[in-house]
Amino acid sequence: MSYFKTMFCDFFVILVLRLIVVSANESSSTTLAADELQKGNCSCGGFPTTTPIPDQLPVLAQAPGLVVKCNDEGQGTCKSLCHALAIATKAKGPEILCHKLKVANELKLSAFYKTCDMPWMYADLTAEEPLCCENAKVTICSSISQLRSNSSDVVDTKSVM
Repeated sequence: MSYFKTMFCDFFVILVLRLIVVSANESSSTTLAADELQKGNCSCGGFPTTTPIPDQLPVLAQAPGLVVKCNDEGQGTCKSLCHALAIATKAKGPEILCHKLKVANELKLSAFYKTCDMPWMYADLTAEEPLCCENAKVTICSSISQLRSNSSDVVDTKSVM
């Protein structure tokens, strides 16, 4: 079953990327000449906060190779792509991050996008649960362990009656 989930996720990512690239190509063939509007690359990144400091580097970054206009339309396209990539990598994301970081404690990454020379912008997506890594392996964070143990102490009044 997980093979089919992986294939479905891969298919979904390819479909979304194709739609975004086609959309970007169609919008770039409008009446504006190529030299009238600056273009730049779209980059996606993960930060441990929703408000990074200006010169802070992302924990993880990737440039999907999409060239967009340096305007609101290009930012919207890049944001959509980075948002879709972040959602699509939820399944394998923790393993990839732990392999790269080796050690992490209660890390909650937020997705960001960047176009041209503009600053990183929040893509409206933050991890639901914290990530903990030890020796490049995913571990259960202490906050999750405590939450699970506290929830087992709560008595359901419906089951008592």
